[in-house]
Amino acid sequence: MVKGVKKYKTAEELETAGYIRDYITNEYIPGKPENIEAKVVFEERLHKEYGYDLNQMHPEFKIQKGSALIGPADIVVFHDVKDKTQDNIYIVVECKRKDRSDGIQQLKTYLAPLPSARYGIWFNGVETVYIKKLDKAPYFKPIPNIPKKGETLELPKKSELKPATELKSVFETCHNYIYANEGLLKEKVFNEALKILFLKIVDEKDYSSPIARFGITEEENDLLLEGKGNSFISRMEELFSEVKKRYGDVFTSDERINLKPVTLGFVVGQLMYFDLRKTPADVKGTAFQTFVYAHQRGERGEFFTPEPIVRLMVEMLNPKSNEIVFDPACGSGGFLVAAMKHVWKQIEKVVKEPGELRDAQLSYAIDKIRGMDFNPDLARVSKMRMVLEDDGHTGVFSSNALDDFEIISRTAHEMGATKVIKGRFDFILTNPPFGTKGKVTNREILKNFELGHKWKPNKETGQWEKESKLFDGQVPDILFIERCLDYLDVRGRMGIVIPDGDLTNSTLGYLRQWIRNKARILAVVSLPQETFIPHGAGVKASVLFLQKLLPKELAKLKETDYPVFMGIIEKIGYDVRGKKICRRNERGEMINDKGEVVHKPEDAATDEDVSDVIEAFKEFKKRHKLGV
Repeated sequence: MVKGVKKYKTAEELETAGYIRDYITNEYIPGKPENIEAKVVFEERLHKEYGYDLNQMHPEFKIQKGSALIGPADIVVFHDVKDKTQDNIYIVVECKRKDRSDGIQQLKTYLAPLPSARYGIWFNGVETVYIKKLDKAPYFKPIPNIPKKGETLELPKKSELKPATELKSVFETCHNYIYANEGLLKEKVFNEALKILFLKIVDEKDYSSPIARFGITEEENDLLLEGKGNSFISRMEELFSEVKKRYGDVFTSDERINLKPVTLGFVVGQLMYFDLRKTPADVKGTAFQTFVYAHQRGERGEFFTPEPIVRLMVEMLNPKSNEIVFDPACGSGGFLVAAMKHVWKQIEKVVKEPGELRDAQLSYAIDKIRGMDFNPDLARVSKMRMVLEDDGHTGVFSSNALDDFEIISRTAHEMGATKVIKGRFDFILTNPPFGTKGKVTNREILKNFELGHKWKPNKETGQWEKESKLFDGQVPDILFIERCLDYLDVRGRMGIVIPDGDLTNSTLGYLRQWIRNKARILAVVSLPQETFIPHGAGVKASVLFLQKLLPKELAKLKETDYPVFMGIIEKIGYDVRGKKICRRNERGEMINDKGEVVHKPEDAATDEDVSDVIEAFKEFKKRHKLGV
């Protein structure tokens, strides 16, 4: 038991005091950054991704050199469970917090007196170094990864690839290595990393061979370090040729991989054991959003929509298989993926034959999913997300959603995403750029929007009236509300994330009047302050749900003072650091959905009320007979 733990009586008290559970022992340890960000993360990866048994591992193992204690190794892995002495240690892991780059020499010091140790890992939560211990000088050499349990560093079998438990640190490791070793600008790093991910996707989709081509052996890595070409390079070039043939809308035929062979080998080595297609959507989403945010930095007010809010919006509006879905600010594709998966589940209930089911799902993805983003790099990421989830990527393209409709339609058609025209969509989900920093000042754009014009209140009627003058600049979130309604077909629905000021500021009374005159307000759901903080923004926001109606339908509806669903989410399911908040019983113990006590956060139910709001809206729709 850790010193100081005994004074706390309950699990909740311990965790409030900053303790966390060690993944191997399930005992509480201090919640130091190196434990939270590195040690517990890699313990889980060793178990779930590399296949090592929990009783084969030991945290804080005291290593001796002769009679001297040279320190506790953060994690050791034994060759087997029969002998848990220092002479049977196979792998040593040294963990540091994110701002630390020291410790590799310390790792080698730990490995030196261990007669059967073969591998060492240094990990600080965002960077990883793998080394192999040799029997003669130079005694240690860098390697691209460590072997999985019972295997050697050879190309993996596809059947043995594992879903990733955590990709965020892996993506950060790849990004940091490329950035440090290639001397590229960040956007170049971004594009090279995308290419490698597409190599991985194409290989996962290739069923012609049981052995993965996406990988690197120890021998190939040694040759790269010696500056010698080998089968690895030709294999990657062959894969990229297939990528360009299959995804010509993402990469041009003359593009090439611009990384040094050693860099390419390192990044491939980090990803070779994963099955990205089977990795949970939220794990991939967090990794992609973190990766993208490192390059975009929200310069136009963009930030990404957390999974609970994506789920809220999709489930509340409930898209159907005959409806076309559109996100005009699709970012990394979170809404598109979630809407597609939601409809696929509906299709599964109707189509039972596997071949027909796959055809029906693919047909929906190709025909009914459309996404657009002003940033071409984000559009590429969104395409990749769709490919990872088994396609629909051809409906994603890059254009400015606030441009003239004819320009957008022409751009969409040129990029293969047909049917992007005014009044076409049944369903829109979006989280547009926010804020005054990224105001739209282009008068050619503003003149096409009623909400690009100035408005003034009429003191006699109490109504706002549009003027002929344009604003000097208008925030994009307001223009997006108008643009999304323009894109909707009659009786189409939309969910849009907007800052609370759009709903409360007295100077924006004209906006609220305009919305009431153009659409039925289905619901407003207030989001807690911490919703976007882990994703780089502290804005207080709400989700506005609207349905587009004909003017006569809307006029008749307004006569009845129609009901609007109002929801407040108080518990989003994570804290300001993005850490999951677990559901607990009255004794402070973590519990699952059945109320059973569990000891690991991943086994506990999430403490959130997003699900309650979704269910309350379903009841609201039934009670008021809303056909949406």
